[in-house]
Formats: sequence, structure tokens, C-alpha cells
Amino acid sequence: MAVFTSISFDELSIWLKQFNLGNLIDFQGISSGVTNTNYLIVVEDARFILTIFEDTQFDDLSFYIDLMSFLSKNHILCPQPILNKNEKYLSLLKNKPALLVSFLNGSEKEDASPDNCFGVGKALANFHLKAEKFPQKRKNTRNLSWIKTTHENLSNLLSEDDNKIIEKEFTFQEDNVDDNLAQGIIHADLFIDNVLFDGDKVSGMIDLYYACTDKYIYDIAIALNDWCIDDMGEIDIGKMKSFIKGYDSLRKLEGDEVEALPTHLRLAAFRFWLSRLYDFHNIRQGESITIKDPKHFKNILIKRQSFKGL
Repeated sequence: MAVFTSISFDELSIWLKQFNLGNLIDFQGISSGVTNTNYLIVVEDARFILTIFEDTQFDDLSFYIDLMSFLSKNHILCPQPILNKNEKYLSLLKNKPALLVSFLNGSEKEDASPDNCFGVGKALANFHLKAEKFPQKRKNTRNLSWIKTTHENLSNLLSEDDNKIIEKEFTFQEDNVDDNLAQGIIHADLFIDNVLFDGDKVSGMIDLYYACTDKYIYDIAIALNDWCIDDMGEIDIGKMKSFIKGYDSLRKLEGDEVEALPTHLRLAAFRFWLSRLYDFHNIRQGESITIKDPKHFKNILIKRQSFKGL
């Protein structure tokens, strides 16, 4: 989340008239993230989240909107898209697609406990199971092909050491692709700041705009690399075991998934290192932007290369 597109009170008030929500009281930008513009919207008796999509076109958004609607109707705590008076979810705001979704109560955990990790693991398993009945599929656009192309575009800006690490890891990942692992709809971005808690209970999973069809163990690995690490980027074994125990309580990991976990922990770190490298070298202009340090996931990747599993 970030603020690239600025709007005025009057502009937003006019746009909101297409909904039956009452008058605008207040709004404020949400600065975390690097992809889309987000605002917290306060109207009479309710709050909502407004997302203005900076790079995604109307046709490419239907998957995410349909998925959120499906999950909300199936008791997954995620944002519910709001229909306007014309029975449409999307409309233009400042000549860009814009979406209004429900506001979820809760806040993120700055320091997750093992019990919190258990809860997130269980919530992710529930997400995977419920989404099995979602009829649509979407290719993971941040796959190995994307990593290769992104590296090719950035290689002249990177150090010799970084290029060697990337080339070596790409070869390793390409040699260890396993298309037989269980897969379905995954969140693909379940970081600490994308899960809300009400006390110690998971109250929401947000930011589904990287959701896609891919391996479940990859989704788990993405989460573990953020939820279950210490200050040095090493795996916190206690938190990892709690996370997996929570996941197993609803969907038991298969043997080949457990064996594939170390490889996918590496892949998850690799993908987000390249993503952050791209964002770091392609900073967009905006009102309130958070640029995350690529070295964080470079460090995690290097540490995962020696991780052999539980």
C-alpha cells in the first residue's frame, strides 16, 4: 500500500456519491507498501478502504475482486468489495480503476508470538481449503520467468556479487521445479502487515492483489520467511513449528511438501529480493511511499540456502 495518486476531499466526495454510504467525514492515505494507492475512508457510521490501482487495468482486476467476494461469502475474513449504485465494483477515479472494500477491525502484530503463528498457519490453511471451490485460476506472474526477466533488466545496476548469487540461485530453482506438489489459490503475500488481529485472534487477511494459482507450500514459505524469523533473518524454529502445527490442524501437509519446504523458502526469499530490487531501482513519484530495503531478502535467501528443514 502507498499513496501515488493524491485526491482532494471534494474529488472523493463526488466519487463516493455513486454509493449509498452517506457523506464523507474524513480520509487519510495509507503509506505502507509500494504498488497501489490506498486511503482509509470515513463516512457516516462506517469506514472503508479505497484502492486506486496504479498499473493494473480493469480486465485484470476481475479475478481479485471475484476472489474476495467468494471468500467473504464463505466466511474467510478478508475485505468485501462494495457495489456501487450501478451494480459495479470498479469505476474510474483520477482516470484510474478504483475499488472500495469493507474495513476490517484489528491491527497487525509487531512482534508475533508462537501462538500468533499458530493462528496465522491455521487461517492460511482455511484460506487454501475454502478457495478450492473458487472456479477461476490465475497464473503466478511473479514466477521464475519474471525473476529471469527482472534480473536481465537490472543486471547492469547490480554488483558482480549480487549477479552471481542471482544466477546461481536461478539455476538451483530451475533444476528443482516440482509440478506434482499440491496447489490451488494462494495468497502469495501473507506478510505480517497483511494479517490483522483482534487481541490474539486473527481478524482479517488483506491485500490479495498477488493471489494466484500456485503451490501451497510456496505460500507457506512466503509467510514463514516473515512470520517466523529472528532479527538476523534466521528461522525461529519454535515459531515455524507453531505455524505448521496450526496449518496441519486443518490441512495436513503431505510428505513431499515437507521435503520441498527448504527449496520454497529459498524461492520465496529470491522472489521478494528481486521484487524489492526492482522497486528500489524504479522508484515512482508519490505523496507517501515506503521503499523497502532489498538487502533484507538477500540476507534471508543466503541464510535459507543452508537451511535443511525441520
